[in-house]
Amino acid sequence: MNRSERLVFLKIIHAFGSRACAIKMAPLVKEGMRRGHRNLVVWSGQHYDNNLYRDLFDDLEIPRPDYDIAARGSSCEIGAKILVEFEKICKSEKPGIVLTHGDTFTAMFFSQAAALSLTPVGHVEAGLRTYSWEPFPEQICTKAADACSALFFAATEKNSRDLLSEHVPKDRIFVVGNTVVDAALQHAELARKKSRIAESLGVGRPFVFWSCHRKENLLSKERMHGIFDSLLELTDVNFFCSVLPSTQAAAEKYGYSKKLTSAKHIHWVPCLPKYTDALRLMLESDLVLTDSGGMQEECAALHIPCLTLRYVTDRPESVRAGANRCVGCEKERIISETRRILYDKRAAQLMRKAANPYGDGRASARIFDIIEKFDGKMERWERGIKK
Repeated sequence: MNRSERLVFLKIIHAFGSRACAIKMAPLVKEGMRRGHRNLVVWSGQHYDNNLYRDLFDDLEIPRPDYDIAARGSSCEIGAKILVEFEKICKSEKPGIVLTHGDTFTAMFFSQAAALSLTPVGHVEAGLRTYSWEPFPEQICTKAADACSALFFAATEKNSRDLLSEHVPKDRIFVVGNTVVDAALQHAELARKKSRIAESLGVGRPFVFWSCHRKENLLSKERMHGIFDSLLELTDVNFFCSVLPSTQAAAEKYGYSKKLTSAKHIHWVPCLPKYTDALRLMLESDLVLTDSGGMQEECAALHIPCLTLRYVTDRPESVRAGANRCVGCEKERIISETRRILYDKRAAQLMRKAANPYGDGRASARIFDIIEKFDGKMERWERGIKK
């Protein structure tokens, strides 16, 4: 029997709502379309700024959402809207599975609404654990999403082991790699060919791509003073700062906005609408300085040195591989570690040569192979007394 004869066509909801998750879910949407499944995209509205949403779908070459829940407000208000509206969508569409991603509010509330509607959930990037309250609230979100899931698509063996330690059934855990590798590899060559942003900016060397938006950082005046002061004092470095609305708000709140926008060595720019433009700048950079989880993975996949502005990371595989290092939020250490990578060629080369621990770029195909295999067998009801 060949593959076309045994293929089961399913209705699949891809449920996400942030820029990072859109990037990581795009390869899954494309794979579902390639296999002929009925693919519906549901957008929570967690990100709604045009730079984070509307232009992104066209750049990723995936259909715009079939449903936009447009959840707004506080964390709990966003959650209440998602729970109510997504329950209606699950009951009306009756999908074979809902695919959620990662550790966002969106993933947590979509997963809860689906599970409570008796709709199977497949959690992509399941099992992220730091054994800490940070990143906040992501550690809460990912654990809640896992609690609601029928299938667990772990990116790494560590993620799988953490799930097993929480008594997730072994036959429901699959180490597939990370879909961000699929996305990065698919778009890297396109970014090199089509994006002209590096030429238009005309940035000099050394060049650092900077992105900082972790909630636990933004909420701390002390942490952000260290992060912003290091940025301002590294005048020998050319920075491109990809600025989310929350980062801009923090710069204004702590009195740094004018300093950052007027500094000659800093390009302080709202988050780029096109993933290919952001990727092109990352590929051109000598170093990425970030607190983003996804960017730690992208850097490992693309062999770009990465320093993480956090005290703990849920991507420790990249640190163990040598592709990434946590440097915290103190000004002196950020400055010294940044200059070490930029001016010590051997240190930079060791990071660039580090093995990528997040897979070979075929995670999406593996996930769909598993989904097709489990069609009609996704429920997790007990079948007897355990001895």
